[in-house]
Amino acid sequence: MVAAWRPGAVAAGLWILAVSAGPVQADTLAEAIARAYQSNPTLQSQRYELRALDDAYVRAHAGLRPSAELQITGDYADNRAGDATQALRLVGDPLAGRRLESNQGQARVIIQQPLYTGGQASGAVDLAALRIRAGREALRGAEGDLLLQVIAAYADVRRDLESLAVRRANLAALERQLDITQARQEAGEVTRTDVAQAQAQLEAVRAQIALAQVQFQASRASYAALVGQDPGELDPEPPLPLLPDGLEDAFDLAEAGNPDLAQARLAEQQSRRQADLAKGAGRATVSARTSYGSTGELAPFYAQDQDVSWTASISITKPLYAGGAYQASYHEALNRNGADRLRIETARRQVIQNVLSAWNQAAAARANIKVHLAQIAAAQTAFDGMSEEFRVGQRSTLDVLVAEQNLREAQLALLGSRRDAYVAEAALLRQVGRLEVRALALGAPLYDPSAHLRTVKSDGAVPWEGLIGALDGAFTPRAAAMRLEQPAAPPSPPTLVEGATPADRPLGERSRTTPIPGTTGYER
Repeated sequence: MVAAWRPGAVAAGLWILAVSAGPVQADTLAEAIARAYQSNPTLQSQRYELRALDDAYVRAHAGLRPSAELQITGDYADNRAGDATQALRLVGDPLAGRRLESNQGQARVIIQQPLYTGGQASGAVDLAALRIRAGREALRGAEGDLLLQVIAAYADVRRDLESLAVRRANLAALERQLDITQARQEAGEVTRTDVAQAQAQLEAVRAQIALAQVQFQASRASYAALVGQDPGELDPEPPLPLLPDGLEDAFDLAEAGNPDLAQARLAEQQSRRQADLAKGAGRATVSARTSYGSTGELAPFYAQDQDVSWTASISITKPLYAGGAYQASYHEALNRNGADRLRIETARRQVIQNVLSAWNQAAAARANIKVHLAQIAAAQTAFDGMSEEFRVGQRSTLDVLVAEQNLREAQLALLGSRRDAYVAEAALLRQVGRLEVRALALGAPLYDPSAHLRTVKSDGAVPWEGLIGALDGAFTPRAAAMRLEQPAAPPSPPTLVEGATPADRPLGERSRTTPIPGTTGYER
């Protein structure tokens, strides 16, 4: 008879055999999440993508700020007069030489300040701000995806380790069963067939252990790729916080907090702002320009001989005709905004589908856990009874082997259902927007997505920038929301076109391999 199954104790004893030599460290799920959050390169790259959007926001502000440039030019000329030209020159100056050298230098500082851009400059700032918000939602989504992968890998390692322990316990039980069967054969109580059945089952379990070890190592490799180090002795998974109480609650939370849906909404706001800019693209622009510089001979250089000039000007530019380009750009922007508005509904439907799928997977797995627990209790009772009856000759070897197999399969199914339930609940948190380090791992250092923007936001700022932006944005035209069109509803329920009854077709045995002419370096 086999002792009652204790997966935690068996797994702890198996760990030394399953991992490489070295000190065993205990890992918690919170520690794994914190390590991945700090060091995972995929998440780190997403953070740098957001930093690039911060810098693009600063660059957009340059459209409201003055620009200054320094222009320095130097010219040298060496002219040699021909006979005809020299003859004419000698008439005016008998001492004029045939060769004439000259040099001139110019230095000028030019400052230009946009005063009104038709809303283009202020609109570019608004667009950059929307892209930052979308980037932060993308970072939230990437964080949620990473945490879901870490949780799944953590649960996979624990499931595979305990599955390996179950299979090793099964192997030990079958080895004892084979010894008993061989002893009874020698006593003449069973035949060679009974011994062969026990040996066959024993070898089958050894093959299963080999596959289980491969799966266990693959799960450990996935964990290491996400977390950055091999797993130690993993503690049991704690209950996940912030799970919604009901399905409708989950739907509400997802529509309000899912980062993918938030990105779709922000993409629509960006295209709507693009339509505003396209509508005002043909408006007049006003800019002020001033320059200061000097012009004169470079060598020899005498400051009193330099010509100094200062200019100031106001420039107003208004496009008059562009061949319909502005109107086409406006309509293009409106249609792109219409597409983005529809993508919001596409994203919402996908999120609702994902929420429902995760909810049902978690519910089914939790229900299966209860079923498997009852199944294990019944299978354990059956196996114990079979073992006792085998000893007194009332059961065959095959009966005991089948009972043993049923017990182990129930134990393995329980491990799988526990893993599936936990990962499905984590997926549900991802869809409702709550799978975040700040909610799961208390005390973990958190990344501040706005810190870099606060650092660079004031780079190159000027005191009057806010006034210019307010004036530029005050007169920006707003695009009207385009009415979304869709095919009309059919007056009656549609029906499929009637087709012919499918004919019997022979099995295809060759593929067409002749390339399209001109698409390869050879023809056949």
